[in-house]
Amino acid sequence: MKHILSASLTALLLASCSQNEPLYTPTTYVQPVVQPVTPIVQRPNPLDLPGKDQPTYVNTYPAGTHEHFAAQKEYPLTMEHFADDALLTQVTRANSKLVICIPQQRARLYVNGRVALDWPVSTGTNGHETPTGVFRIIEKNADHRSSRYGKFVDANGKVTNSNADLTHGLPEGQTFEGAGMPYWHRFTPDGVGLHTGKVIVGRRLSHGCVRTQNHVARKFFQHSVLQLPVYITRAVEDYYRGGFVKPIDVKYRPKPGNDYTDNVVPTDIKIVPANSPEARFQA
Repeated sequence: MKHILSASLTALLLASCSQNEPLYTPTTYVQPVVQPVTPIVQRPNPLDLPGKDQPTYVNTYPAGTHEHFAAQKEYPLTMEHFADDALLTQVTRANSKLVICIPQQRARLYVNGRVALDWPVSTGTNGHETPTGVFRIIEKNADHRSSRYGKFVDANGKVTNSNADLTHGLPEGQTFEGAGMPYWHRFTPDGVGLHTGKVIVGRRLSHGCVRTQNHVARKFFQHSVLQLPVYITRAVEDYYRGGFVKPIDVKYRPKPGNDYTDNVVPTDIKIVPANSPEARFQA
């Protein structure tokens, strides 16, 4: 009898298992798909592209962009300038900076990390080097005249020295007429700044200031703001980091005795507080 009951119970269990889900469902192992790692490719700096002298060189950047402008074969040795008018309307002292590159003799205005204006300049010659460092625009004057360089004129109105330096003394009976520096932007209390002046591509010509073609100086003046940061450097900036300049590149300052150093008494300096209504100047 026990054997009959046991067989009946086993039959019932087998029937029940055949009608319901199995007690254990084996899983199949799926090999995970490994995505290939894309290597980080360091893009070449369009401000300093190699191989431009090769006949096979091709400018691959989109036309109309600053990258395309800087990747042209003749750049940086070109008198042409680049301007992004939409970006220029957004200039503030918080989101913008001016970088002046001594080796390329170019100035570039960055707005929100992008180049809004790029133009040729002529900086200081040997013995009158433009100081490198971090500065700010502390004065703007559309009709500035130099208080040191200009010409000596005698009582008859004749120019006796057309390249005069007033610090060497004024000849008796003569007058001094300061050289015109339209669209002046002062960087230092001792007289270094940016202004209209003669520019020769790739050439340093000035007594320490940053010379700019008149039409570009006027355009920059229309959009520049007081307290705007200015970086004057002996290195080509990191283009893809919004004009980033390493501190080591801006520490140099020439020996005392040059025309822009602290032993020259500043005159007629206008330093405008950051909270002044003039801090946002509209030409």
